[in-house]
Amino acid sequence: NVYGATKGMGEDLASAVCEDMLIVRVASLFGVAGASGKGGNFVETMIKAGKERGALKVVDDQIMSPTATADAADALIALLTQRAPAGIYHVVNSEGGVSWCGFAREIIARAGVKASIDAIASSELSQPAKRPPYSALDNAKISAIIAMPSWRDALGRYLREKKHIA
Repeated sequence: NVYGATKGMGEDLASAVCEDMLIVRVASLFGVAGASGKGGNFVETMIKAGKERGALKVVDDQIMSPTATADAADALIALLTQRAPAGIYHVVNSEGGVSWCGFAREIIARAGVKASIDAIASSELSQPAKRPPYSALDNAKISAIIAMPSWRDALGRYLREKKHIA
């Protein structure tokens, strides 16, 4: 898609200007500060909608890598302080990819929200931009520098910090 193509072109241009370049890719971020301009993050959206509506429909045919912003920040600091070799690093939490629906179910269950979640296909939503069916990132390269916690661990820490669970 255009979004991915323009990101790729930006990486190519940055690499052309400087050979000793760290390119860091993150994905599906959630963090305590929220997303400015977006009204929060997916975790908060699911908790709020689950409490308000009691039933949610979430796409199950898009696989991604949930990533805590705190863990991404720790990885960035490790890349810099350990003078990591130039290259592209996928800075995402471990445990592989999960669908948005699977992530939502984990959020709702852990936060103790009384809501049901139905899996739907992306084609059932009206989205302004087409999303890829698989955008999970392999974090093996960054994991050789810093141990990336699982997305489940990151979600638990986030929910405790935001006081969604004790």
